[in-house]
Amino acid sequence: MRTKTAALGLVLSAGLVAGCSGGGADAEAKAPGGAESASATGAATESASAAPKEPVFQDKPVPGLAEKPAWSLSSKEAGNCVTKASEKETANGDICTVGDAVILTRFSGEGAEEMLVARLLDAKTGQERAKFELPDPDVEGSTYNPTRAVVQVGEWTDGSPAVLVRKLIETPEDGLKKATTKAELTMYAPSGEKLGSSSFEGEDHMSTPLRNGHLVESSGSGTTFTPIGGGAPVETKLSVDLKNAIGPGFGYSSEQDVSFQPYAEWLTAKDVRTGAKLWNTKTLAPPAALAGKITKDKATSARLMPHQGDKGLLEWALYGDSEVVMTLIDLKSGRRLAEGPAIDVTVTVDDDGSAIAPDGKTAVTQYGGGAVAWNTETGKELWRQAEDEVSIRPDALPGNGVLYAYLDGNGAALGADDKKLLASEIENMPEFTTDGHAVVRTTDGLFVFTTQPV
Repeated sequence: MRTKTAALGLVLSAGLVAGCSGGGADAEAKAPGGAESASATGAATESASAAPKEPVFQDKPVPGLAEKPAWSLSSKEAGNCVTKASEKETANGDICTVGDAVILTRFSGEGAEEMLVARLLDAKTGQERAKFELPDPDVEGSTYNPTRAVVQVGEWTDGSPAVLVRKLIETPEDGLKKATTKAELTMYAPSGEKLGSSSFEGEDHMSTPLRNGHLVESSGSGTTFTPIGGGAPVETKLSVDLKNAIGPGFGYSSEQDVSFQPYAEWLTAKDVRTGAKLWNTKTLAPPAALAGKITKDKATSARLMPHQGDKGLLEWALYGDSEVVMTLIDLKSGRRLAEGPAIDVTVTVDDDGSAIAPDGKTAVTQYGGGAVAWNTETGKELWRQAEDEVSIRPDALPGNGVLYAYLDGNGAALGADDKKLLASEIENMPEFTTDGHAVVRTTDGLFVFTTQPV
């Protein structure tokens, strides 16, 4: 019997992704809000059963969460969480939410009857919205088997949260018919409604990254975006690294152009899908804090980071300087919306992080140097990490007055507006849904709390 990993969304590496194999698209694909639900062979069925009896939450209370969980599941009942559809190879299945739902997976049966079962649960009540039963048979005597089923979290074409189910269908040789292998990819809304489905020859697309309802295959010569549910692929000559894509849809990418007359590092923003150039910092006005320091010999450098929706954070500095000025911009035009505080980025950027409030008006950023909280509408600084304080890496800012962050790697809760330490050594950090619930996983099980103001 092979051992199943706890990271159920784990995508086994199949080497470099080959060119897209056209497949038959599901003609009955639904847009978000459609009424279709899937069949018992890999899709959604309604359930009116109440949430199972909850285990006891043994951890210390977490600031900003209700004292008692709204519902919970034991470790055995909960099973495991999933991975991101945009990441080709991920070992940790640590994504437990999709929109206003909780997503969980577990195996049932043995040998040739083994199934991967994924469930979508209502975050408020714990009731089952949908269940996906996917064949994932164990092959006797084999030490390696290609992944037969993968469940992940991604986005539909409109950017809304969605579940991606990848199913490998193998048909044995039959008379004159050759054996065939197809990858069937289907996406569902958090409600369990089917959004679209496509099938492809071979098993390559069991690991192809997906963003906004499109498979993304990138090589040195360009990128192909293939929609799930039908439609013509879109091709661009721009090679895309999804980890660096910023903004809604397929997002925006940036590239640097170093100049020595004057010394500068201009930044060019491009549309990821088309490769079209949108704007360049050479033609944008620098923030006021830097404008008077620019000379004919020394101009600026810049770096682009994500914020929320169609807005981004553009970090400006004098070329070669470690102090930068944060600005909020419109990603499509580069137009500045607010000028924020100055920070130092002499520290390595490996631990870059940010947390954005649901309304987008407050951001806590840590880009190289210490963390800084600021109002993105006015640019006003709320607080910053002092030199004698431990590293604050922002994790979540759900809008309940709490910043969930890591202090030198340890979970903690801070006052969002004043940096006051509310709790430290939080063993299991919460993950938040879009409807104001927090999911906490412990060795005892999975616990779902309502958030509350602090």
